[in-house]
Amino acid sequence: MQVRRFHARGSGRSLAVAALALTAFAVSMGVPFGWEDGSRALAQTAAVAAGDFQWQALGARTYDTYCSGCHQRSGRGIAGGFPPLAGHAPEVLAQKGGTFLARLVLFGMTGPIEVEGTQYNGNMPSWADSLKDDEIAAVIDHVLTAWDNEAHLPKDFKPIVPADIAAARAENLTAEQVYALREPGAPRASKSAAAAPSFTSDQAERGHAAYAHNCLDCHGSNLDNGEFGGPPLKGLSFARHWEAANVAALFGFMKAKMPPDRPGQLNDETYTDLIAYILSENGYPPRDKELPADAGAQQAMSLKK
Repeated sequence: MQVRRFHARGSGRSLAVAALALTAFAVSMGVPFGWEDGSRALAQTAAVAAGDFQWQALGARTYDTYCSGCHQRSGRGIAGGFPPLAGHAPEVLAQKGGTFLARLVLFGMTGPIEVEGTQYNGNMPSWADSLKDDEIAAVIDHVLTAWDNEAHLPKDFKPIVPADIAAARAENLTAEQVYALREPGAPRASKSAAAAPSFTSDQAERGHAAYAHNCLDCHGSNLDNGEFGGPPLKGLSFARHWEAANVAALFGFMKAKMPPDRPGQLNDETYTDLIAYILSENGYPPRDKELPADAGAQQAMSLKK
């Protein structure tokens, strides 16, 4: 794929507005993004916005680290769990604009959407506290130009730059407000509509046995002490990644990625048993019905406690 070299452009007034927004954020939050102080953050943001924004390597690295687990390295997502970005991201840009994409990554989104005829009812987590402005700008630009997406961009396309993220960050939207921007007029989902995950103690025990056979080497006996460095499957790490999602998203991810030496090779019942065990280890209470393998039923089960 041939990637155009983008140049950031911005008037002095627009840069000043972005600078003021970032300064206000720095004052309210203290030292942001791991930089030494707010003035250094301001200087770095303005410098990148005023010159060339070399986003290519940073965008690919950020995507691989933070996004590929759900949306996959191919950008095709996981049907019913995580929507595709290949082919779809330019459509969102054309319909909603770059500012919406900045808001989406910063603040997340919650609510049902349809992409290429497939329904998704998960939640996009907020990355405002985890990623710097340049990382968010770079990963958006990467998504917009990877997987042949660049061929579908308008000729006058200008890349997202860190100053754009700084300006959007000051809005401090909720995930529900971002959803309203994407789906104006859509009825708001009832907070009581999402069901808690349902699994039984017996199912969790079966999952424990399956875990010992298929997962223990990577993730460890405590789900967070694996010999081969698998990511933690309980505690803050699990909550950070999955509490904004539903069971269907977790099921789809596990089936697409696990076990790493034979992804997707376990049967659906084993995957649901494994999820039951993982949920039980994360403090979700067992109930009187087993966790089903049906995607529709799983989508209705929120992992938010």
